[in-house]
Amino acid sequence: MAELAKYSRRLKTYQLFNDTAHGTAYIVNVLLIILIVLNVLAVFIASIPSVGQQYATAFYWFEDVSIALFTVEYIARVWSSAETDPAHPIKSRWRYMFTPLAIIDFIAVAPFYLGLFFQVDIRYLRAARLFRVLKLMRHSPSLNTLFQVLKNEGPTIFSALSILVLMIIFSSAAMYLVERKAQPDVFGSIPQAMWWASITLTTVGYGDVVPITIAGKILGVMITILGVGVAALPAGIIASGFNSEMRHRRDDYQAKVMSLMIDGKLTHDDLHVLEALRVKLNLSIRESKTIKRMAHYQHGQTHQNGQTHCKHCGEAWG
Repeated sequence: MAELAKYSRRLKTYQLFNDTAHGTAYIVNVLLIILIVLNVLAVFIASIPSVGQQYATAFYWFEDVSIALFTVEYIARVWSSAETDPAHPIKSRWRYMFTPLAIIDFIAVAPFYLGLFFQVDIRYLRAARLFRVLKLMRHSPSLNTLFQVLKNEGPTIFSALSILVLMIIFSSAAMYLVERKAQPDVFGSIPQAMWWASITLTTVGYGDVVPITIAGKILGVMITILGVGVAALPAGIIASGFNSEMRHRRDDYQAKVMSLMIDGKLTHDDLHVLEALRVKLNLSIRESKTIKRMAHYQHGQTHQNGQTHCKHCGEAWG
């Protein structure tokens, strides 16, 4: 009996942190988001010398309370992660601890405990607290989607960035050859010229370093034109990947709707499952309603062709 109660508590804990679409789990999710945002704001505000010194005690208390809550959250997530594979709880927990989100949760609290046992500069500990903003990835479907896109398009983005790096090296070397004599202080070496090439190719253009020779200006125009296309490649890849990822998610949601509509209707439990999936896939309420309407229409057409009866009104199709 005690063993069953333990499993029940573990399952409820797992649902509390993972089924965040409804009820208590939703409230906990919102409170954690607020706590993360307040922590980041506290780091920024405490960096103002006058405010940081005047309210130092309040900031310390807030830090201690936050660390306690984040630690409880991390331990609870690790403990309840055994629900992903109840037959192998220890293995499940180890596997979870090395997932990206779990590592972020660990980094969010680790600096505090390291500071208790080792002499660490307080400035570094304060800066490390900014890593807590990464915890929003767990609670923000939009950030999760972006992270998934970066993961999916990683090789392509790496290729585009490699092209950009090669262009910077080539541009630096070329500008060094034509400008080194006229401006030895800023183009006296290829590494020095890389500053100008990086700023130009990324289309930032600070204007602090510019070519002054005719050859340098002509080369600068050519490099600037190339930079417009090369620098835009990663952004285009991410935008295309984002659209592709959202299309796949809509397809997954539609497939789930169709699988639950075998009998021609969605029960209350079905709607609960779909709402949780909608939040997880970062789909809007409008998109989910459109997909459901399409699923109803497709289901109706299928039954109409088979000359069966409608589940809603009882009349025969056709």
